[in-house]
Amino acid sequence: MPVHSIWICKASNESETNMSHQVLRIVWIVSAAAAVFACSNATTTNSPTPNATAPAPTRAVQTPVADEVLVTYHKSGGIAGIDETLVVHQGGLLELTTRGAQKIAQADEPMIQPLRRMLEQKDFSELAPRYQAAGADLFTYTITARDANGNAKTVTTMDAAKHPAYLGQLIAMLEQLRGVAAKS
Repeated sequence: MPVHSIWICKASNESETNMSHQVLRIVWIVSAAAAVFACSNATTTNSPTPNATAPAPTRAVQTPVADEVLVTYHKSGGIAGIDETLVVHQGGLLELTTRGAQKIAQADEPMIQPLRRMLEQKDFSELAPRYQAAGADLFTYTITARDANGNAKTVTTMDAAKHPAYLGQLIAMLEQLRGVAAKS
């Protein structure tokens, strides 16, 4: 928003002083209205299409999925600028990388099985590649795994984006595993 300079000269009589005060009030009201108008145009919109105006993820997860990897989950953004990657291996090994530091944990099969079943559903292969939203300090979630046909697939979504409930459930499962790895 441009900055405007206001010069006030000493008034020679009372009517000029009142006029100066009125001018200042009008300038203040117009400035306040302009600020409110500018802020009201900065609304958040949700869109499952690639045409949304949100920033791209901070780091792309490699699309090829190694045979021993069940899923790679990348979470970035937020007010603190989080940048975490969780790799879940077929045997339950969890590798969490956060700003260069790595934590390793082992999840048992009953913890991994629901995730495996979700990824094998056709819902995963039917997800759009990107669900975006506009806004500040949103988290971006990128999931890379093999679909039911064995093809590598990457899906990216953000907080406040309109996406299928299935994707929200998948993120919740991955967040639970991320928590297990973070505690190790």
